[in-house]
Amino acid sequence: MSEGTEAGGSRALPAPLDDDLPAQDDDPVAVGTDPAYVLPRLIARRAATDPGRPFLVEVDGRALTYAETWDLARRWAHRLAGLGVGRGDRVLTLVPTSIDAVCLWLGVACLGAVEVPVNPELRGTFLAHALGLPRARLCLTRPEFTDSVTALDVPDLEVVTVERGAAEVSAEPPAEIDSLPTPADPACVIYTSGTTGPAKGVVIPWAQLASTIGRIPRSLLGPDDAVYCCHPMFHVTGRSPLLSMADVGGRVVLRERFSASAFLDDVRRHGCTSTTPFVPMLLATPERPDDADNPLRMVLSAAGSLARRFEQRFGLRVIECYGSTEAGFPLLQRRAPADPSRRWIGRPRRGYEARVADPEGHPTPDGEIGELWVRAGDRRLLQLGYLHDPKATAAAFHGDWYRTGDAVIRDPGGAFVFVDRVRDTIRRHGENISASALEAVVDVDPAVAACAVLGRPDPVAGQEVVLVVVPNDPAAFAPAELWTRLAEQVPRYMLPGRVVSVDSLPTTPTNKIRKVGLLDGLDLDAAWGPTKRHVA
Repeated sequence: MSEGTEAGGSRALPAPLDDDLPAQDDDPVAVGTDPAYVLPRLIARRAATDPGRPFLVEVDGRALTYAETWDLARRWAHRLAGLGVGRGDRVLTLVPTSIDAVCLWLGVACLGAVEVPVNPELRGTFLAHALGLPRARLCLTRPEFTDSVTALDVPDLEVVTVERGAAEVSAEPPAEIDSLPTPADPACVIYTSGTTGPAKGVVIPWAQLASTIGRIPRSLLGPDDAVYCCHPMFHVTGRSPLLSMADVGGRVVLRERFSASAFLDDVRRHGCTSTTPFVPMLLATPERPDDADNPLRMVLSAAGSLARRFEQRFGLRVIECYGSTEAGFPLLQRRAPADPSRRWIGRPRRGYEARVADPEGHPTPDGEIGELWVRAGDRRLLQLGYLHDPKATAAAFHGDWYRTGDAVIRDPGGAFVFVDRVRDTIRRHGENISASALEAVVDVDPAVAACAVLGRPDPVAGQEVVLVVVPNDPAAFAPAELWTRLAEQVPRYMLPGRVVSVDSLPTTPTNKIRKVGLLDGLDLDAAWGPTKRHVA
């Protein structure tokens, strides 16, 4: 009986993948630095050589071929030029994952400008920072987000509403494109989660995005393949499928917002062969006998110990990806590890180097914990820098080495194991949450004297956000009221799942809150938490 059949599925698992691949299957430096693989150039070439082949498909029915995509991108360029966008400008966008979002990005690139996508769930000072940092003159937003943007009254920022389908753009003539971006040019600015203060804008070159091609071996993909993309465009994961499919002439199937209940229906209906799934959320759904009866063959994920279970239930192979907004995807784990109890993140891809360093930057012996540093064979495969923040850019690098901020172990065989973030970060449903950023909001609440934000393991979310509060007036403290006030100020994914009231917080000799062991002895299951309706 096959592994897939054991899990209740109708087919066996695909053959195991090999980490040692020929260069034509995965050579991120060669591909990333070749101008032919800059996305607008890829689309233009596909539009010329295979114009009728489908490229973009929305799950609710709208679809474009490669030629139609390139045509709409150039119409966007004409529209944007009419709004005053030119080379070097930055354009803010609040547009969910859709055909509109993709063609808008390509249109911005055709003008030599740079898109800065913003998470529409941001509120208050978080949104004000994201809108103000790029010093942009134009913001394009869906109607449902317009009010939250205009309410902030960002100086010199014109806000333009983009309706679904962008009919007004389709009526524009296609712009004549004089030149297209090169691998060294900035492709977009993607915000970090703000783990050490306000979110930083990572300036990502086209070479770094092109280097995502090959994570799934290129010889295993072809024009009949399709990637299911349900990630937001303000994350690299929402953009990288466009590169891998344009490389082989395949399709990208777009859903604005992830839905666990719609996942299998979507991939079956559209014949999707790959995706980057939310593994814990999908494993939390009720099992069905036909779970493995789906067209998926290989998925990219950071599933860790859940990878084998996910493979067996859905009849596919998991490629464990280690990556970051700043460094792309320098490490991969294509083979299932012998010891699944550890979070293996794989080995460096061709053209990358990785090492483990102590706080002074000295190499750490195999088996000992240190910070992961990575270096690419070409500097263009790493971020160009943090927008308007040369100090942070300098601190992130040691020569050509990028300091990831992740604590890892290297085993004697050369594979790496993820341990934790060096910095104080909580990871919930794929989002990195800055404990210090959330604490800064809570600290100024009139009901709070002091607070600490921590994460605790959660089988579905990865980690749950726990807020420990010392109230100004314990008798009058109402956790639900504090939570409601926070919901107006922070993104939904940052909201605490538990709020605990304590008399005091332990401190270090330097008067900093000591978080180690803070949750020990607290009955978190009995603590106040929002209803499922609030956090779903």
